[in-house]
Amino acid sequence: MKRWYQHKSLWILLFTVLSIFVIYNVNADHKITYLALGDSLALGQNAYGAIDYGYSDYLANYFEKNNMLGSYSKSFAQSGYRTTDLLNDIEKGKEMMIDGKKVNIKRALRESNFLTLSIGANDFFELLNQKGSMLSLPTEEVATEILNEIDRRIDRTLKEIRKYAKGEIYVIGYYNPLPRTIKNEIVAPAMEKMNMMYQKISEKYHCTYVAIDDVMARNMDYLPNPNDIHPSSKGYEQIAMAIIKQLNEN
Repeated sequence: MKRWYQHKSLWILLFTVLSIFVIYNVNADHKITYLALGDSLALGQNAYGAIDYGYSDYLANYFEKNNMLGSYSKSFAQSGYRTTDLLNDIEKGKEMMIDGKKVNIKRALRESNFLTLSIGANDFFELLNQKGSMLSLPTEEVATEILNEIDRRIDRTLKEIRKYAKGEIYVIGYYNPLPRTIKNEIVAPAMEKMNMMYQKISEKYHCTYVAIDDVMARNMDYLPNPNDIHPSSKGYEQIAMAIIKQLNEN
């Protein structure tokens, strides 16, 4: 009888320890380790060239207010970045100082459970410029060639990211950024096709695609500088709201 009570006490102790462990891990899993990757949109560059409060900051603030945020970094996002730059960072294991510690991008990807990605617009304009088509309507052949190349680049980028990041990935679509400086017939149809490609590739790698073209088209105040493609603070806030809406729907 004494031995039975000893075993019973041991089982109670084990059950208590296990319960505490499970509760701790469930609560830990609900904390978001947020990593923002990509170009100037991910970084939060404003319409006048300064790094300001971007959509990733609004999103991190939303998580913080709802007691969901464990950590947040946009240190690996860079203005002007193309898919090729981001791939190079991952393949070479780029390191950045985050909260006083040197962090490798592969480690940051592995430790993230929520990631947003804005990339590809600089690839588009780079390729368009190479074809000499920035100020004239490209031929159907040239447009198809550019979009096919971007399709390959985006696919490769998400494939590489997915090697390390196993959590939620939200791929942010693009909007026509030059409605007043370049004829719409050059950029708008290409951006529409790019977004369709983004959505398809996002599904392939089990990511969530977030459309923002309609959001940005609703109010011209979201693009306050006619000589710059970047949103205002209000524009960035609306992009964050589009992500949050998609997040809640999921």
